[in-house]
Amino acid sequence: MPRLSGALRRGLIAGTALLALMAGPAFADGDYTVFIAGQERGAMTVRTDPTGLRESAFRFVDRGRGPETKTRLRVDADGLPVLLSVEGVSYYKTAVAESAGRTGDVITWKSEADAGSGPAGTFYLANEADAEIGAALARALIKAPGGELTLLPGGKARIEKSAERTIPGADGPVQATLHLVSGLGYDAQPVWLDKEGELLAQASSWVSVTRKDLVASIPELIKAQDEILRVRAVAQAASLGRRPAGPVAFKGVRLYDARAGIFRSDMTVVVRGANIEAVGPAASTRIPAGAEVVEGRGRTLVPGLFDMHVHLSRDSGGLIDIATGVTSVRDLANDPDDLAARKAAYDKGELIGPRVFMAGIIDGKGPLAGPTKALVDTPEDVRRVVADWADRGYPQVKLYSSIKPELMPVLIEESKTRGLRVSGHVPAGMTMEEVIRAGYDEVQHANFWVLNFLGPEVAAKTNSPVRFTAVGEQGASLDLASPEVKAFVDLLRERGTTLDPTMAAMEDALTGRRGAPAPSMASVADRLPPVVRRGIAGSGFAKTDEERARFVQSYARLGQFLKLLHEAGVPIVAGTDGGAASLTLVHELELYVAAGLSPADALYTATLGAAKVVKADDRLGSIEAGKAADLLLVEGDPSRDMGDLRRGVLVIKDGVIFEPDALYGAVGIAPLRR
Repeated sequence: MPRLSGALRRGLIAGTALLALMAGPAFADGDYTVFIAGQERGAMTVRTDPTGLRESAFRFVDRGRGPETKTRLRVDADGLPVLLSVEGVSYYKTAVAESAGRTGDVITWKSEADAGSGPAGTFYLANEADAEIGAALARALIKAPGGELTLLPGGKARIEKSAERTIPGADGPVQATLHLVSGLGYDAQPVWLDKEGELLAQASSWVSVTRKDLVASIPELIKAQDEILRVRAVAQAASLGRRPAGPVAFKGVRLYDARAGIFRSDMTVVVRGANIEAVGPAASTRIPAGAEVVEGRGRTLVPGLFDMHVHLSRDSGGLIDIATGVTSVRDLANDPDDLAARKAAYDKGELIGPRVFMAGIIDGKGPLAGPTKALVDTPEDVRRVVADWADRGYPQVKLYSSIKPELMPVLIEESKTRGLRVSGHVPAGMTMEEVIRAGYDEVQHANFWVLNFLGPEVAAKTNSPVRFTAVGEQGASLDLASPEVKAFVDLLRERGTTLDPTMAAMEDALTGRRGAPAPSMASVADRLPPVVRRGIAGSGFAKTDEERARFVQSYARLGQFLKLLHEAGVPIVAGTDGGAASLTLVHELELYVAAGLSPADALYTATLGAAKVVKADDRLGSIEAGKAADLLLVEGDPSRDMGDLRRGVLVIKDGVIFEPDALYGAVGIAPLRR
């Protein structure tokens, strides 16, 4: 998309909130600006009445989505909440009515995600937290013994001071102190505070909440915090992988042969350094003397997986990718400088992370523009932006939803002239058929398959949440046997158009239910850190049970459409577009199998099929002698149960062996019970 319902959304509502931290005896009013990818997209105001009741108003707009909440908070002398209320609408515009209060030694709460009670002396963390709730948490952490507090409904938070800077403010120099808060997600979250403990900035290249007079200092603060976080991440990475002294042999293993599209039994694979040296039947393949032998009985070896739709936003995301067996990703929208630095660290082995293939996002200017600075409004803008992505070495562009239709011919021509692959959303006012005929090589997201048939009134609004809600409302009525659908499928097959369905993301948007884990994360939810686990509860655009029932039927039609396209020979690649790195990729493949693809065909979309799309099939995507030894070893048999891909035992990338359980533990994810 990219979508703030994943890493970005939680990096705002949990992160933003949770990142806005710290404390002190004084309470100050404040006015803040919310930026998404450098574009002003919202605001937060904080006001305190004479009794100490603090009220905050928080909002941001993300392509028609985004929360708008009002929060009231009162704390005791230790900074712990005694009264809390949050009202408004969530990111998906569903109603929010959350409350918590303390009576005696008991705190009782009710939110859209859960309800319960717990002991005093703990900090109830609002489900729909804004930045000021995060600030309250930090104030309490500063006062707490050892800088640590137990959270309700679960988990623990810790705070540590990390750095100081002096930056210019409206009334003179401001002392900014960087604090790192851990226990709220997969890694420590940075926040800058003034000497009274009030929020100055929670900043990143993707999302920032900043005091209005400090906007010019954001690049300096981001650079400083990223350097500190990178040092921590590099130190962590050094302890989590090992490089074998000699060859490694996987003996008697079941093997997924992506080239032939089958699973082979009782095979031996020999790896030397970063490459595959030999592949063959166990009975006839020699294991070199002194090799480290890995027993393969009851296990399956597959090529390192590709996630073809990600948005790398933090260093820990790469670590999670490798833990899941994802050794290659395609980033489809990001800050180019931030991504370049992260990719370089992965490639050098300084950080644990996948091989990164890149696409540069381009959108049109306007209130519904996507999270990017690469915005175009004229042919001159188009030429400048396309040239910039090409000069940076990007092989692909991703065209987004608010581009003027009249700019599409020059966008596609300029991109093709520079040798760039063209993919993306279908811009508002156009149909998928039109962009395919105009020259798209690939289309992201399955909802556009249905939107193609919903008429000009819907097409005019597909740069807004209508691109989800219209599919939910009308998708179930689409006749897949109609001549129009047949002609559309024929066109895709004839043009060789690749499809990046992100079915799991569509499932979350169309079938998600508040109070339950997002469907894409349900299989891993009980393993996640408590705050993250709670944060994935509640997703989807349906506002009533009746509406959700209709949306569920429409989602089922998408699955039927997927099968139809696959059987017609239209190329498909697996991508998640999720907010938890590639934790949902296996579920994406499970959805393909549920739609009717064979396990071997589903796995092809995340291995050799993906490698071909990024022109890396000469070295990646299959287990063959001479190729890179990007490998995932799992317990079980994915040819019978695709979910066995979650049961990772070992991952190899660039000649380094990783144990998934150790990687998961480093970011607070529990190992899978085998």
